[in-house]
Amino acid sequence: MSYKKIGIIGFGSWVKNAYLPILSSIKDVTISHISAKTKESLDLAKNKINNDNCKFSSDYLEVINNKDLDLIILSVPDNIHGKILDQIISKDIDCIFEMPISHNNKEAEAIINKISSKNNIYIPNLEMSYLPVVDYLRDIFSNKEFGDLLTAKLKLSASWWPGFSIYSASSWYIDVLNKIFNLFPKKVISNIESNSNFPTESKGSAILDYGDFLAEWEFDMESNETLSVILDLYFEKKLIKVDLLTSEIKSENNKKISFSEPYQGWAGMKEFIINSVFEKQDKNIHISNIEVLQKISNGLDLSMKTKDWSEIK
Repeated sequence: MSYKKIGIIGFGSWVKNAYLPILSSIKDVTISHISAKTKESLDLAKNKINNDNCKFSSDYLEVINNKDLDLIILSVPDNIHGKILDQIISKDIDCIFEMPISHNNKEAEAIINKISSKNNIYIPNLEMSYLPVVDYLRDIFSNKEFGDLLTAKLKLSASWWPGFSIYSASSWYIDVLNKIFNLFPKKVISNIESNSNFPTESKGSAILDYGDFLAEWEFDMESNETLSVILDLYFEKKLIKVDLLTSEIKSENNKKISFSEPYQGWAGMKEFIINSVFEKQDKNIHISNIEVLQKISNGLDLSMKTKDWSEIK
């Protein structure tokens, strides 16, 4: 599979800093149509796109209805994901999009049902899971190199509040754990710190029950430290500590697992785009992953209200 002509809906910082630099560097890939909401964003896009034949529209429906495109990349605010993705699904075109599918779980479930009925490929952008270090850790886990896994903890520290929510953000980090273990959790529970400095969800954790072990995703959006994503894997014989942003195994004298650097936007972004544009995609694997991640996001959101475990069925 190879996409030649790509349309982009949205021209915010994620497109400018992550998608655009990588796509522009790939031979035989052309950014052919861009939609942005404001004149300022469209003017900026015109200055950045090195393609005289690229179309620019303030109406995103013009991108969706452009039959010359091979692929649409959807990168818009979370609250309009569902509306626009639903419109893309009505056409015969593949799409890269960002989780969550929708802020409304019922709408998300309806969209997943539509995706399942289509022949097109819908690829969620979960770039960190495409890092080579994730493959490295999966081999350690599956081969039981250091015995059974007892527990795991992934900690995200940043200063992203306001706007952070466990429902919207969980997919990117929990998917990394799912990929390493090659498992989905059976049930989840969330815990939001009541003494945080902001109204809701700036500090807390999610516990994931994988059956034979528990894993934790902890997040602190009030951190004054540099952005970090640290994973601790507690095996019977050894603790493996990994900096996922640098792919360094801290517990092994900062052993480096090579990946594309310097990375644009987020570690793993180039690996994700190269894989999505050039490698054969398994539609059913993507659908299964989307479905489970949506159930996990919804389960964590429900658990936050009930203070109890939520089963992932």
